[in-house]
Amino acid sequence: MNGLPQVWDQLRRQGLAEGDVPPMAQAQVATPWHVRLMLGVCGWLGGLLLLVFAGLVLPDPFDSHSLVVVGVLLLIVARMLLQGQPPELRAQFALSLCLAGYGAVAVAGAAWLPVWGTFLAAAGLGLVLAIVMPNAIARCFGVMALLLAGEGCFRELDWPSPVPVIAAWACAAAWLGETRWAHRLGQGQAPLSWGVTLALWVLGLAGALLHGMDLSVPPAWRALAWAAHVLAALPLAWVAWRLSVRARPAVRGWAAATACALVLAGAWAPGVAFGLMTAVLGYARARTPLWVGGLLVALWSVGWFYYAQAWSLPRKAAVLLALGGVLLLAWRGIARLGAPEGGHD
Repeated sequence: MNGLPQVWDQLRRQGLAEGDVPPMAQAQVATPWHVRLMLGVCGWLGGLLLLVFAGLVLPDPFDSHSLVVVGVLLLIVARMLLQGQPPELRAQFALSLCLAGYGAVAVAGAAWLPVWGTFLAAAGLGLVLAIVMPNAIARCFGVMALLLAGEGCFRELDWPSPVPVIAAWACAAAWLGETRWAHRLGQGQAPLSWGVTLALWVLGLAGALLHGMDLSVPPAWRALAWAAHVLAALPLAWVAWRLSVRARPAVRGWAAATACALVLAGAWAPGVAFGLMTAVLGYARARTPLWVGGLLVALWSVGWFYYAQAWSLPRKAAVLLALGGVLLLAWRGIARLGAPEGGHD
């Protein structure tokens, strides 16, 4: 016996249920992935064609006033299309309009505001998307845009940025208390967790991908910057301590000591701490994209740090050997860490 109607009939014969199968509980057949992919492509093509049409109709589509009007209208239309439970085609079409509207408003803001003000406006608009849009991808993008634009604002002002600290601690708390936050936030938990995680990965990779985005600040702020770097890497030790709650005291102490050593290494290469923390969380939570992505970020950051140093070749080899040994010991110890029960941590 399989299927909800058969199970419901059995329960009704045993006197455990009454009436017919509830309408909202009817079994639904999932759409095949290739059909959803084609619908998604069609939705994005529809949004692109609409933008082309708007560019042909408007007298000057790159005028800042026109961009603001078009961007706000696109965001409103996207919110209306995402109301309820839209089909895949309409959802993807609305998502393309949402991202296009965000980009149009952000570009228009660059024409009116200073650079730091543009980043600040983009961060505020990202917060609006994360709160207002019911689509999970749009919310995830909004959270990521909020953090990354906030980081750009602090960089432009030459201030030490608290964004990596906030992102790292939020990521650790979101995945450690995944069940509890899912109970409190409902469908908003996954976009928040993945948005913070993606922003954290970008911050870790930024030093290797973009010049001037390597978490460096002027010398006057150096002490405060180092404190911020350590605080941003410290969640790795907290995650190791929490996940080793069921391990033997010796194993738990060893895991905490290894994590603290990696925290100090993360002060020089933040991507190492960010990547390893998400890799440990993904492995403990059986989230393959999370631990694979975190491991790739950590390896990328290690490689960037290695080749960026003006050291002699023997010194580089010794540092690489020591770091490789620490990473190997840390990775082998992940399997021995016990994860707390969701919702009871």
